[in-house]
Amino acid sequence: MVASTPPCRVCGSLRVEEKGTKKGRFIATDFKFYQCHECSFLFVEPVTDSRIYDDAYYAGRGPDPLVNYQREYSDYRSTSRRFEFEGLVRFAREHLCDPALARPSGREGVTWLDFGCGAGGLLKYLRDLGELVCNGVHLPLHPVGHDVGSYSERLKNHDGFEILGLDELATSCVDRFDIISCIEVVEHIPNPRGVIKLLARSLKPGGLLILTTGNLDCPLARLQGLHFSYCVPEIHVSLFNPSLLARLYREAGLTPILMRHNETLKFRFLKNLALIPGGRLFAWLAFFPFVLRFADYFFGVSKMPFAIKTTASG
Repeated sequence: MVASTPPCRVCGSLRVEEKGTKKGRFIATDFKFYQCHECSFLFVEPVTDSRIYDDAYYAGRGPDPLVNYQREYSDYRSTSRRFEFEGLVRFAREHLCDPALARPSGREGVTWLDFGCGAGGLLKYLRDLGELVCNGVHLPLHPVGHDVGSYSERLKNHDGFEILGLDELATSCVDRFDIISCIEVVEHIPNPRGVIKLLARSLKPGGLLILTTGNLDCPLARLQGLHFSYCVPEIHVSLFNPSLLARLYREAGLTPILMRHNETLKFRFLKNLALIPGGRLFAWLAFFPFVLRFADYFFGVSKMPFAIKTTASG
């Protein structure tokens, strides 16, 4: 083992192996990928300065051309992301309607934190939806967001959403939320273990954490290695697999669960088609279940667990 190899950013182990080098697509730097032999965490060095998340990035002119928060902020209904939002609400409804769990009362409603809310498309979708109906009970939705940057200020000051900072989440939101969504966020965070613990503390007992990120143990990732499309080293600095994510949940006092993705796969299929010349001609394929199951197998989306909190924070 080379002496300069960094320790694992999740478990601290020194049993870390350099897996290879990849040049950034947007920043002409050689990034090194390291994998921990103790917990299987795959991480990138060096970590790009947070200034990469500027207005150009949010307009789709950065390392991730699939991001276009400007359009999402203006009208989420005109984007394919609405399918993903429908899926997130389905996950929440199925969870809250589970007779084995104590659900919120109609008077209290559902408190929902979108951690890494971006341009607020999900917050706006939830506010427009207004309520969830579970077993005949109407549950008002109370969406709350967390993010940094110009859009978080717009959402707070112009759109009237409650947007919380990390300090507020850590000090005044223990056991507060029925649902927390964390959609394609943890891969951007150099030290994700602390974030998962924070989200676990913020969930109510019986609450659901809906966390999505790329599966680096899916068939396509195993075949392509560092050439896998999710390995974008400028921005995806923490990379996961199902067993590691489940381990981090358990360490935070959460119970991993699996839920079948459909709408999220539809959204990702349509989003990627938009980058291919003439790809929109094949958009109809996204509405065939066998196509989505095929994509789910190769990308392992439904293999990545969510989590439930079963006891109050200590």
